[in-house]
Amino acid sequence: LGQMDLPVTFGDRTNFRSEVLTFEVVDFPGSYHAILGRPCYTKFISIPNYTYLKLKMLGPHGIITMGSTFSHAYTCDREHY
Repeated sequence: LGQMDLPVTFGDRTNFRSEVLTFEVVDFPGSYHAILGRPCYTKFISIPNYTYLKLKMLGPHGIITMGSTFSHAYTCDREHY
């Protein structure tokens, strides 16, 4: 349907990174609100670990680690389908 530029921030008040990312707007049902891929990883210079559902990147005051759990991902999938 188009593209959208949105500011994305990872971290907390003491250690965070913000960048503007371009998202593709599509018309299909899915359990995810946004999918972050290689352009996001490149812009944030981050490292995804799919085994542990973690995303690590360098912040101004150390490493920022974002994560989730398998049970949360499973619940999101089950609620949508």
